[in-house]
Order: sequence, then structure tokens, then C-alpha cells
Amino acid sequence: MKKFAIVALLVFALMWLGGTQAAYAKVTKATLTASPSKFRGDCPGVIKFTGSITVDKAGIVKYIFTRSDGAIDTITKTLVFKIPGTRKVTTTWTLGGMSLPYYKGWEAIKVIAPNAVTSNQAAFELKCNPPMNSATSAHGNTDWHIDTANEFLFGVDMHGNLTAPNHAPVSWNKRHMHVGLTNTSKYYFDKTKTSTGDDTNTTSGIDRTMLFFYAGHGNPTLWNTLGDNGSQTNMVIANIKDGGMLRYYWQCSCEVFAHGPRTCSGASMEYACPQNFDGSSDSYAMRNVFERWGHVLTPDLRMACGMSTSAYCHESNVDKVWNDYNALGMSVADSFIDGFGDWGVVPLCITMGGSNITNTPLYTDTVFTNQPNTSGSTYYHVIYPSGTGSKKIPIKIPIKLPKFFVVPADMPVRLKGLTLPTTLPHAAFIGGKALTRIDPASGAVYLISEQRTPVAEPAIEEKEYLSRANALVHEMGWENKELGTPIITRLLTASRPVGGKSTDITRGQSAVLVTYPRQIEVGGNLIDVLGEGGKVKILMSNGGRVLNASRVWRKIEGASADVMLKTFEEAQAEALTKLSTPEAYKLDQWRWGYKETAGNVQVKELKVVYQFAFMPKNSNESLKYPPRLIEISAEKN
Repeated sequence: MKKFAIVALLVFALMWLGGTQAAYAKVTKATLTASPSKFRGDCPGVIKFTGSITVDKAGIVKYIFTRSDGAIDTITKTLVFKIPGTRKVTTTWTLGGMSLPYYKGWEAIKVIAPNAVTSNQAAFELKCNPPMNSATSAHGNTDWHIDTANEFLFGVDMHGNLTAPNHAPVSWNKRHMHVGLTNTSKYYFDKTKTSTGDDTNTTSGIDRTMLFFYAGHGNPTLWNTLGDNGSQTNMVIANIKDGGMLRYYWQCSCEVFAHGPRTCSGASMEYACPQNFDGSSDSYAMRNVFERWGHVLTPDLRMACGMSTSAYCHESNVDKVWNDYNALGMSVADSFIDGFGDWGVVPLCITMGGSNITNTPLYTDTVFTNQPNTSGSTYYHVIYPSGTGSKKIPIKIPIKLPKFFVVPADMPVRLKGLTLPTTLPHAAFIGGKALTRIDPASGAVYLISEQRTPVAEPAIEEKEYLSRANALVHEMGWENKELGTPIITRLLTASRPVGGKSTDITRGQSAVLVTYPRQIEVGGNLIDVLGEGGKVKILMSNGGRVLNASRVWRKIEGASADVMLKTFEEAQAEALTKLSTPEAYKLDQWRWGYKETAGNVQVKELKVVYQFAFMPKNSNESLKYPPRLIEISAEKN
């Protein structure tokens, strides 16, 4: 019995000693770091926290994690130290997305026992990209512009009629906003500029997705927003700290991106020659896009695009933009400029960057991306097409013409025997190779250079561009009697330091587009072919190397008996009935000819159409009477 008592006393002593050691163990240090400390990317993002807890004696430590949003661990964590020392601890925080695009916060270790200790706050900053391939559109008016906004995304008007065979890719996440709303200017305005600003609103804000597109009436300093007006004054785009995520701001409205003098020789539209900008402050006589839009841009925004001149915002423009991008392989900026640049319209895109324009998205964005613009913030850069557009006088309209039956074009000899699509070695293309494919619907041929970004090189003489384009046309077997006189469009650039003066402006050129139109001979007359078909298009770098080339040229298999045609007067009278206030308009230009659609459309015949471009009689009333482009069938019923 005495022996048992002694053993029990020894056990109790050991237990007391262990408890005493645990009681006197002390946490002397707790640290935590966040990785990455600055997150930039697609969300949700994961921040990993790695830390340590140090004790001076053996013992048990109980702790939790706390963080800046007020959340606290619900489960207490335990560390057992058998000897004095340091142990690692980790945790993660997953956060961010459309509802939380920006967050600046921290996480910390909070020791509960054996003594109270709180670590440093491991700080981090999270900046989310907008969802990849996300796009929204909005209209400023409920006339045809509401259709344009819908056609841009889905290819159909508000009644579900297929009007634009080419549109934003089907796989994209797309939404037409502001339908049924009124007074939507607040969704363009930023809260840092005005208390009503709500451009990051999750359902209606314009600054939330990768791409935003607007269609509506406008002038250099404002545009309609379903009852009130938007303006550059209260805008800031892609300011991520305030929730802005946009990468591409595209706008189809008159003169909102006006640049240069009001009048230009040979142009019927105002502000049609940005290349003649003299560097002066923004005014009615000389518009300054750097001044009006510079403060709206942020370094993250990849580009903002709109019209220097008036604009038609027609379904054919939407079709052309997306045909250029989806099929022809044009870059983002070039697709916008070529797509809307018809009938004398002069589009313009602007971005921020460093001193070298070739490093900016105007050059580098061969495809849309949700990544921020990282090219710099010390310069403004713009790109626009040269020329003012020519008023071609159509030939006398015949009384009747046949309709032509067409089938997909034959494969070019150069491509026969190849399994398409394929990569074709070709020295004329940048990179020495071209991705080559044929659309079975029309036999259209598309060749896209392996290296799609233009390189920095000096421009060559215009005759040399033509010579190289003609050589490619000849080699591909695209020459025939229907090949019309080529049209050259230069894509010009201008750069100015942020805060710079007129003397600081540097001008240049990014690329040259050579377009061969189709003309069909009927009864000794050459009849123009209108539309996205009936064209050979070759885009070249400054040095004359090919970026992409295409031919949409269906094969004529036969013709119908002649059909009676409307006279010009009959067609114009019909077009005027499409205008709600015809007395407010004047006819600016008109065309007629066979219409051939884009290469992704299967058609059996080429029909004759009239196209009329109407402008307001009073240029100061473009908000009330915006330009209209109207197409009329030339066939008599």
C-alpha cells in the first residue's frame, strides 16, 4: 500500500510539472504574408497566406485567422509544440468577380492561447479582369439604333429578323442592355465625376464587361441616352478601383470622336480629315479628340472607338465589322475602322500607351482580350483612315437587267490539292506563312498571316503597294475581267504626350488596305457589285508585307430573263417613305448595282438594289435628324 502511494505521488508530480510547463509556454511572435500581394487576373482569385507562430517553450497553441471583411474562423486551430520553436501556418482566401472586381484587404493570425497575440496584417490588392468574351450593347434611341445595338451582338433586329449574318461570336456571353429603360445617362457616368454616376451597376453599367457597344444619335460633346444625354465630361472608363472593368468602348453615333477641322476639301461630312488637326484646343471649327476623350481613358482601357464624322450605324456596318474580324482576320481596331468606314464616314480609335504606338493595342490586339492595357500611360495614340470618300456618279440606269445565278467559287489553282484549312508557306506574308481556309457557303478564300501584328517599318510608295497587291492577285488566279480599279485606304496614326502641345504631335501610318471591287459587264456597261461580297481585300504592313487577304467572289452560273427595274426617281421616292421626316433630309450619295453578301452566307442569285445615303439638310440638327442609309430593291413588282 505504501509503495502504491509513492508511485501515485510521482505520477501526480510529473503531471503537475507538465501542466506547469504548458501554462508558462508563451507565443513570442506571429507573422503572415500574402501571395500574391497584388493579384491581377481572371477571378475569382486565390490569395495564399503563409505565416508562422513562435513559442519559447513546449506547449499547445490555439489560434484563428481574421480578415479585413470582418470574417473570423469558426473553427479554432491547434498547434502542439513539443519543444520551443517556430511552426508554419497557411490559409487561402478566394474572392473577386463581377460583384467584387476590386478589393484591397488583409488577413491576420489571432492567437487565443496560451497568450493573446495578433500578427501583422498581411495586405493584398485584388484587381479582376472582366469575364473573357463578355459583351454588352445599348441604344440611345428607340428608332433603328435599337436594332443596330441588337444586331451587333446577335445579328437580328428587335423583331428577330436576320439582318447581319456576321455578328459577335455565338460563344460569347452577350446582353443587350437598357431595353425599356429611360434616362440612362447615369449608367455612362462615373461616381468619381458625379454623385449620380452608376457606370459599374451590375445590370446596366457600361463599365462592366470586356466590350461595350453603343448606337444612337450624337454630336461631338454629347449623345442621347433614352431621354437624357451622356457626355465625356462625367465619364471615366476602366478605373478598376471604382469597379470599372471595361477593355473596349465602341460607339456608333455622329461626331462623338470628331477630330480635326470642321470642313475638308471634297468631303460632304464635317470633321472628315483628322490628318489636318492643327493641335489647337477643342472648338466647333477644330475638334480635339485628345482633349475631349483623354480624361475619360485610363491605362487599363485598351481602346475607345467612334466616329469623327457623321455615321449611319446601319446593319451593313455591323455585318462588315464582324466579317472583317471573324472571317478576314483583321485586328480589333482595323475591323472597327474598315467596318464603319464607308460612304465618307471616318472612324477613329484612341488609346493610352508609352511613346511607341506599335506596342499599344491599336497594333497588338489581333483578337479581343480581357487583359488590361499594359503599354503605358504617358501618351495618347489615335488611328483613322485616310481620304474623304469619293462621290462616284453612277451610270445611267437601264430599263431592265437579268438576275445572276451564282454558286460557290472554284478553288484557286494555287490551293488545289491542299487539305484546308492549312498553313501555306508564302514569302509575301509577314512571318512567311498564312493560315488558309475556304468558306464552303461561297467559296470565299481567306489568308491570314502567321504573324498578324504589323511591324515597325517605314512606308513605301503607293505604286509599290499596288504592285505587290497585284502580284498576289495574279498568283492566286484572282484576275478576271470583273476585277475593278483598286481603292487604297491608308490607316494613319497620330500620337501626343499626355499634357502635350500641338508641336508634340507625331504622325505616322500603321497599314494600307487595297480593295478591288467587282464589276459585272452587262450590255457593254460595268455594273458595280455592292455589299460585303464581290471584293478582293489585301491588308499590308507599311513595308508592303501582307497581313491578310481575302476574296469573296461567287461564280456566275447563269442568268434569268431580264427583270424590269425601278427608275432612280421611283427608288428614291420609295426610300423617302422610310424617313419619318423626309423634308428634313437631303440626298448625299447613292449607289446601285448587284448585291453580293458576305462569304458565310449561302445565296443562289445576285439581285439589283439601290442604296441611298441621306443627310440632314441642317448639319446642326444631326441629333434630331441623324443620317440614314436605306436600301431598296431595284426590281419592279
